[in-house]
Amino acid sequence: MGDRGDMGLGNEMTVNMVRYAEFFAQPLSLFGAGARRKLMDHLRGFSARRVMLCTDAGLMAVGLGDEMLHLLREVSALDVVVFDGVVANPTEACVQKGVAFYKEHGCDMILSLGGGSAHDAAKAIAVMVSHDGALWDYVGLNKLKNPLPPVAAVNTTAGTGSEVTRFAVLTRVAKKTKVTIVDRRLIPCIAVNDPELMVSLPPALTAQTGMDALTHAIEAYLSRMATPLTDTCAMKAVELIGKYLPKAYAVGTDMEARSAMAYAQYLAGIATNNAGAGAVHTVAHQLGGFYNLPHGLCNAVLLPWVLAYNAGECAERLLRIGDALTGGLKARSAQDGAQKTVETLRVFMRHLDLPNRLGTIGVKEGDLADIARQALEDPTMWTNPRRATPKDIQGILKTAL
Repeated sequence: MGDRGDMGLGNEMTVNMVRYAEFFAQPLSLFGAGARRKLMDHLRGFSARRVMLCTDAGLMAVGLGDEMLHLLREVSALDVVVFDGVVANPTEACVQKGVAFYKEHGCDMILSLGGGSAHDAAKAIAVMVSHDGALWDYVGLNKLKNPLPPVAAVNTTAGTGSEVTRFAVLTRVAKKTKVTIVDRRLIPCIAVNDPELMVSLPPALTAQTGMDALTHAIEAYLSRMATPLTDTCAMKAVELIGKYLPKAYAVGTDMEARSAMAYAQYLAGIATNNAGAGAVHTVAHQLGGFYNLPHGLCNAVLLPWVLAYNAGECAERLLRIGDALTGGLKARSAQDGAQKTVETLRVFMRHLDLPNRLGTIGVKEGDLADIARQALEDPTMWTNPRRATPKDIQGILKTAL
């Protein structure tokens, strides 16, 4: 990779190791083909009277929900009712419907089935069946006061990492933004990553959710709150995604690739759960709120542009990301490596047939000032390696348009 020397990484790691840090982890995670069936033994241990299966109508239509119902009812002998009202980028209305359903049917446990939207909706429902007031009262850090009903999460995508995080991300329609409830109580008690549930994911969604995971890993590694623990998870995730996302995209039934992506997105989720994210998520949350766009797609389009903006503050770390993504990035210096990492990402995305301009996904120039202004209110900006003003954010958006 050329003679780059230490480039200061040793000093950086020393600072991170002596700084106070907290690490949030999950009680139990199940991996591998057929893992969903192993879940049944663990669910019986909760002695739930009635479980609410929290999912969307699409998963029920393709039969994934029916199979889960069979396992729950016939194998685990659990009393289960189905709430299939989850919508993409879940809203307060979606959560309210879930809360009413949960209470009406006398549930005392939630099992979410799907991607990030199902898991985030389940978490928010758990908050509101155990707390008074409005949903928005709990936006922010550690505002929950009461125990939540147990939530278990079964993934059907490999991207969001929501099954392992203490975040519930919701769309606040009136303000055209996404907001986040952050509390350790939101970490599901069990997470299931069964690649057999992911083989039917279409190529476009495979690419978008995979880029969501890659964004989590990269932003966690560049975060001001990164630690040796989060670095390890993040860099392994980048390595796995670089090798296996193109394979899962090309052949959805490639079980080795699907399994590797399940591990990768989980590791990326652990990393971002503890180190936070950055300006990619800051802006993506606004695009989701303004246009109801898929979160993974927003992250994918924004990622190279934001990294180019951040490069001057984290060139050495960006170079190491490029190393992990490619298996070895030749560079003359840290700055050269950072630039090559950004270009490598652009090529990587082209091979996944992902757009690289915001205009192609419906972002309008007239909205940029409002998007930039709202972005600076998002807490994910706190851990971005480079500070930004609304003018800076608007500049990134204009360049990416």
